[in-house]
Amino acid sequence: MGYLAPEFAAVGRFTEKSDVYAFGVIVFQILTGKTRITHLESGKLEDLIDENLQGNYPKPEAAKFAGVALLCTSEVPDQRPTMEAVLQELSSINSCSSYRSKN
Repeated sequence: MGYLAPEFAAVGRFTEKSDVYAFGVIVFQILTGKTRITHLESGKLEDLIDENLQGNYPKPEAAKFAGVALLCTSEVPDQRPTMEAVLQELSSINSCSSYRSKN
């Protein structure tokens, strides 16, 4: 069934904005390493990222990915970006990255 946007219960149909929401949930799952995302109280990036990475990740890029996911999962559908805008943002993150894993 996928990840249902909050508005799905009210309108009962899928839209581009509900797809964007589902994509944001998946990005959060990748960042956290968890299938269920709970409320992040501290607001710290370090508390969001998968602890199995043991700090071995590019923090600026991770923050940008988290920002994209946050926009995608906005409660208000009109505040979510288009998938084209998401793609552009993710492409810019990838092209700006100079991080290379030490492993």
